[in-house]
Amino acid sequence: MLFNSYEFIFLFFPVVLTVYFLLGKYNEHSKANASLVLFSLIFYAYWDVRFLPLLLISIAANFLIYKLISKLKNHNKKSRAKYVFYCGIAFNLGLLGYFKYFNFFLGTLNDLGANFEILPIILPLGISFFSITQLLFLWDSYASEVEETNLLNYSLFVSFFPHLLAGPILYHHQMIRQFKDSSLCKVNWDNFSKGLTLFTIGLMKKTMIADALFPYVNFGFANTDEITLFTAWLISVCYMLELYFDFSGYSDMAVGLAKMLNFDIPVNFNAPFRATSMIKFWQNWHISLTNALTACIYMPIMRKFKKPSLRHTIFAASTTMFCVGIWHGAGWTFVIFAAISAVAVAFNYLWKQTHIVMPNVLSRFLTLITILFGMIFFRADSVNEAMNVIYAMFGANGIILQESYFAVKGGLPQLLLPVENPPGFFFQLAFFLSVLIVSFSPSSNNLVKKFKPNVLWMFFIGIGFFLSFLAMTKPTEFLYFQF
Repeated sequence: MLFNSYEFIFLFFPVVLTVYFLLGKYNEHSKANASLVLFSLIFYAYWDVRFLPLLLISIAANFLIYKLISKLKNHNKKSRAKYVFYCGIAFNLGLLGYFKYFNFFLGTLNDLGANFEILPIILPLGISFFSITQLLFLWDSYASEVEETNLLNYSLFVSFFPHLLAGPILYHHQMIRQFKDSSLCKVNWDNFSKGLTLFTIGLMKKTMIADALFPYVNFGFANTDEITLFTAWLISVCYMLELYFDFSGYSDMAVGLAKMLNFDIPVNFNAPFRATSMIKFWQNWHISLTNALTACIYMPIMRKFKKPSLRHTIFAASTTMFCVGIWHGAGWTFVIFAAISAVAVAFNYLWKQTHIVMPNVLSRFLTLITILFGMIFFRADSVNEAMNVIYAMFGANGIILQESYFAVKGGLPQLLLPVENPPGFFFQLAFFLSVLIVSFSPSSNNLVKKFKPNVLWMFFIGIGFFLSFLAMTKPTEFLYFQF
């Protein structure tokens, strides 16, 4: 069930709201939370009921590990608590590793001469997100930084449907207290209005921009051995924009849905394409993941050194960025993407030592170029496909855009795909609109902060929702579902 589908918007979510707030009206706080858990499990099972037992086992196992760690620490059995903690980490990483990386590992061994059979493993939707959420919970539990919670609130923390499939990644300290607050299951029209606004912004990003760029990007990456210089640059820029509007659109919708239910979950994007370094880019792109891996990897590495030097900082930051990269998927394209991020971050730290101040325009341009080349590997199905795009960007297949990409309709020059799948005017509009938004528009979160519940605001949100509604005839999955 997609956020950008009729069944979610007009059936599933209205039922969730009705049941949750009705139970809250009659002061049935625990039952209201239980209803959210139930709806979240239904939401997850709607995709593939085969993976529901995996989610339930993961929740139950991690909760038992958390309880055991707490009990052992309360009885001053720290060495045993440490052992249980490591078992919990191994459980989550093992689960993630098997489903996400095991076949890549076997394939790599086969490339070196082995002859292992590749297993028919299907990646469970959302496993990367609910695994890292629980890993962070155990991490803080071992550090005695977790507020006592019960199985109901813990289950809601992990399975809460707005974030379950593609984030944002949640921390217990952000959510558990909210789940314990009985006042939050009462209707709050201010929160509802802000949440609806944010949801609509995200829906517009997905349906009116990301989905309009999608056919062109797909066509280009399916024909990397034929594209010219102009086309290669265009599809690479389009993919970077498509991924941003698709994923930030999902994140906006997730935050908006939670807000309508009176919960605050973390913002995941903050104008990342205006960053003047790769360090700042990763501080503003998929913020919850960067924060999570900073806590789990960067900080522990830095604490190992009594007097951290520049060399230590570069090592810790580069290692963290490399892990951010390979977290996204198994394959040499993701390894190269991770390496580009790690090297770029290391270079940023080294450049700081020169004390040379680069003009903002130049630093932004160099950062965008670095992101662009990294995203080519991120999108490509193979290293060879990515290299075809890069070769084409430097004129390997010619410079001029092929005639089949041009058409004139009503006197308006349009960039077209082959006749069977032309994005036409909508592609052109989406492209220029997306460039303007990433260059000049405030972030979605900042727009909502300026929210005023008046007729004009309602008019613009209504128009946005209506246009998105018209564009929802063939809902497409969010790109980050594959991670």
